[in-house]
Amino acid sequence: MKKNLYITYMLAAGLAFSGCKKSYLDTFPAVSIESSGAFSSPSRVNAAMIGLYDLMQPSQFTNHIFLTADVKGGDELIVLAGNYNRFVTEYQFTEVANGGTGALSFIFWKRAFEMISSCNQAITNIPKAPIAEDVKTDYLAEARTLRAWANHQLVRLYAQPYAVNPDGVGIPKVDKPLKADDPTPTRSSVKDIYAFMLDDLKFAEQSLSNKRTNSYRITLNAVYALQARLYLDMGKWAEASAYAKKARAGFPLEPGTTLLKGFVDKTPEWIWGLNYRTDDNTGFLMLASFQEPYDIGYSTFRASKSFLTLFADNDIRKKQFYVNVGKVANGKGDALQRDDIVFSRDGYLMNKFYYRSTLDLDMPLIRSAEMYLVEAEAESELNNDAAAQTALFEVQKRAITGAVKSVNTGDALKTEIENERRKELFGEGFRFFDIIRRKKTLTRDAADHWKPIVLQPNDTHNVLPIPQRELDISHLEQNKGYN
Repeated sequence: MKKNLYITYMLAAGLAFSGCKKSYLDTFPAVSIESSGAFSSPSRVNAAMIGLYDLMQPSQFTNHIFLTADVKGGDELIVLAGNYNRFVTEYQFTEVANGGTGALSFIFWKRAFEMISSCNQAITNIPKAPIAEDVKTDYLAEARTLRAWANHQLVRLYAQPYAVNPDGVGIPKVDKPLKADDPTPTRSSVKDIYAFMLDDLKFAEQSLSNKRTNSYRITLNAVYALQARLYLDMGKWAEASAYAKKARAGFPLEPGTTLLKGFVDKTPEWIWGLNYRTDDNTGFLMLASFQEPYDIGYSTFRASKSFLTLFADNDIRKKQFYVNVGKVANGKGDALQRDDIVFSRDGYLMNKFYYRSTLDLDMPLIRSAEMYLVEAEAESELNNDAAAQTALFEVQKRAITGAVKSVNTGDALKTEIENERRKELFGEGFRFFDIIRRKKTLTRDAADHWKPIVLQPNDTHNVLPIPQRELDISHLEQNKGYN
């Protein structure tokens, strides 16, 4: 066992994934090369960069973070029976430090630091690689952006939000490759981690080529969008609005009918997404598997009753809960046919994500709709109600037949924007993080949930425990409430 954090000292050159339905065993065969050799030729450098994205794709990392944020946030729930014991701990907020290597609180920590370690290897070795200087700069910007993304996952999961206490304890800042005997970095403040992430993103903003257009790789628009998210967390409203505008430029909202096509194929409004192929996917452990309504995958997530009431009948997004009734009953029929809303096992079936047998189910990470809503929230906080109403209306008029621009102001407008985020972004990993960053009380009542719960802002259960195996090695400070 290393003296250090759960960090890999190998840089993945390529990963293939598979998943087994309704089983706890996930197999991840990997092809890796020593970091010193990963940058010895142009083709190997490119493979190493692709490998950084492969590190995002395992089933129990990015898509499980999304699912965790949604199942905790109250708008969704896991079914009480027949849930295969997946996400039950997260739904009930019963995580413990010694949950073992199968616990998501352990896996998220481990995988994020593996990714940060590999990004650090790239950042260290790219300047020495035998490639053109402009390509080096591009790759450095890409690696630093991905490092910022990984740190953002960690600081949101394991530290109280910036808005709650920027000087509170955050996560270790790991800014270079660590050797086994190097001292473990202590936990930096939340404020320092945000400064670290912004430093990476500012470098990328100034260095990344504006010719990059592949939405499965980091582009300037993705860099702008990640900054907009950080500034939103920090309550830096003017910056959040400005970067949201820059991020969505060139990514127009699609027609409302696009919202009913399954959310697994990239559209022109995807600023950044993960690319899964028929021969490179995580099978039954993918995001869509848990949220699909037909028991093809896990099909264990449901919408709560109160959440569904937010959708008016003239809102096309309400049809994201309509399902093929015949397919629910006998397993036959078109998975995207939408007949009616169905209550099944503790909540309403959802049909936003299409789970097809080919498993080439891409995953949206950033959409332009989110950026309009970031802009709306930020402008509302700046008391620029007219600008907030305009940004909000772009999302509403796409989804709601006969939509009229809001005349709400002040707190009423803020609530309308919050609810629009819920309706537009459900299933995409936002709800719980939105609640805690806005210092709201999470309230789940018995009418909606088989596990009612009330968590105040700054509740110790709003963050995950540092894994006990980490503490045994590195003696980091544990989060309050888990000692």
